[in-house]
Amino acid sequence: MKPRITENQLRRFYKLLSVKMIDFDCGKLCSPRNGGSPSCCNNEDCVPILFREEFDWHGSNGKFWERMPPITKEIKKFIDESEDYYVFSRCPGPSGCKRTKRSLNCMQYPFQPYVTKKGEVLGLVPVDGERSECPLIKKPKRYFNQEYIVNSMQFWKELFALYPEEEELYINETNNYERRAKRKGIRIKLFTAD
Repeated sequence: MKPRITENQLRRFYKLLSVKMIDFDCGKLCSPRNGGSPSCCNNEDCVPILFREEFDWHGSNGKFWERMPPITKEIKKFIDESEDYYVFSRCPGPSGCKRTKRSLNCMQYPFQPYVTKKGEVLGLVPVDGERSECPLIKKPKRYFNQEYIVNSMQFWKELFALYPEEEELYINETNNYERRAKRKGIRIKLFTAD
């Protein structure tokens, strides 16, 4: 399979997303009520997805990520039905986390792009909306570093140029997000490049 992301592009993506999202350790918000582990770092509930080239790149720089075995029928079905450029993975967990080794997926959480039907990235929205386990989404927008929001939006634009399927996925996700918000009468909390 021909690689879509070059090593230089991966380095650029990691540089863009290396800006701190917030100025404090967000794991301290949710870990006390989650057995001492941040909810987004629990490999039992949240299976990180890496792009194949990203997984290989990390593997060439030492052992940190490993493939997640399909431990249930549901996970196996999900993996089988997913894009072939994804690698479902697991890391050592919070106690062994190395910030420079986090996946692109980890560096984005708890956000996903808000994308118009024409593919324009208007901003970021919480992954699971108000249902998210992440307490960050309840924080005011002023808690979030503006440079991170700008860089994250740029990351998505550049990623969509490499993976049109991802752009289509997030256009559909945005449509679903809008429908859910309208049905529940909830105003969408959009993080934009102000």
